[in-house]
Amino acid sequence: MKKSAGETRMSRKEYFRPAQQRKYLGLFEKLKKSEQEKSVILDAMTELVLYLDKGLKVIWANKAMHEAFHLTPGQLNGKPCYRALHDRGKVCPVCPAEKTLVTGEPHEVFDFSSYGKKWVLRSYPVKSDEGVLTGVVEIVTDITEKREAEEALRRSEQKYRELFENANDMIFILDLEGKIQSYNALVWRTYGYDDKELEGLNIEKLLDSAYIPVVRDLIRKKVGDVEVQNSLEFLTYSKDGEAVWVEVNARVVKEKGRPVSIHGIARNITERKRMEDALKKRERELEEQSRNLGDANTALRVLLKRREEDKAELEEKVTCNIRELILPYVENLKMTSVDSHQLNQLNILESNLNEIVSPFLRTLSSKYPNLTPMEIKVINFVKEGRTTKEISGLLNVSPRTVEVHRNNIRRKLSLSNRKANLRSHLLSL
Repeated sequence: MKKSAGETRMSRKEYFRPAQQRKYLGLFEKLKKSEQEKSVILDAMTELVLYLDKGLKVIWANKAMHEAFHLTPGQLNGKPCYRALHDRGKVCPVCPAEKTLVTGEPHEVFDFSSYGKKWVLRSYPVKSDEGVLTGVVEIVTDITEKREAEEALRRSEQKYRELFENANDMIFILDLEGKIQSYNALVWRTYGYDDKELEGLNIEKLLDSAYIPVVRDLIRKKVGDVEVQNSLEFLTYSKDGEAVWVEVNARVVKEKGRPVSIHGIARNITERKRMEDALKKRERELEEQSRNLGDANTALRVLLKRREEDKAELEEKVTCNIRELILPYVENLKMTSVDSHQLNQLNILESNLNEIVSPFLRTLSSKYPNLTPMEIKVINFVKEGRTTKEISGLLNVSPRTVEVHRNNIRRKLSLSNRKANLRSHLLSL
């Protein structure tokens, strides 16, 4: 019995169905494997990834997205992102995904603040093979730590800049040829330049010509890691030609072991140099004055010596005249008819004249120049062994007056508090 055409077609369809199923099953397995690979890759990402449809409902979200909002896997699927993530009734004002759905182009939103963090939101269009927009992929990157690090770096740089600009010393950076790359405000103020006028200027333009070879050699040694003395002094000049002495400490900065620049700190020591020069000048003046004073002292010693010689010569003449012109006549008077009182007076006169020409009186006058003439007379009588009563009679004064003179003599000869005999002390002089 023949089968109808329909029955024949059914049989053919039934015949091919297992082959088609095998084909579809293979495609499904490939798609499933592809989806698994995609899930593994996307779940391994630290960025938060959302796949949204044209209504901004979540088709798929990776593991990082669920963990960031403390959700279980798949909990976001089928829900509008603005409601599921932000508990809003409408789209967020800054939503880049909405803009992508309107324009069909990628969009970015930087520094979006949410949940106490900073985010970067990026959205990309998903299109079919025919170019029809079917959805949006949104990638959310947490930049909180990056922004905090950038802010910390900015604050650190700000502090460094404040220290750099407000330092009491001049700070500068040179390239290896000696050209000025950077400097703080004190540099251009010290040298009388405008703020940016020193950039690119070779340091040699500021140096005294005598110090240019020294600086070149210093740079060469610094770059070559040769040990050199720091705190070197250089003479430089301002824009107006005013001398500026500086004390410089410098070091080479390296990158990957290769010298790239020279950092230096310079202190303005012009005032110190002026004081040192003034001190040296004063020392030279004092040395000159000292030499002059030495010459004056030498001349004075010569004059004093001459004076002593003249004094000795004068004393010799006085002594000679007394002995030759006065004493003989006193002796003659003593041989004439004189009474006892007159004879006594002549003896006193003779004794005094002998004392004048004796070395004792000169010694006494030189050692004790504050003795009065009356005290000297009393001393002469004491030295002869005269008593107070005898001295009072010879000088025609009261014994009490003689005692006062004796006490004054002991005081002037530093014998007041000593038990020394006055006559014995006078004989020892």
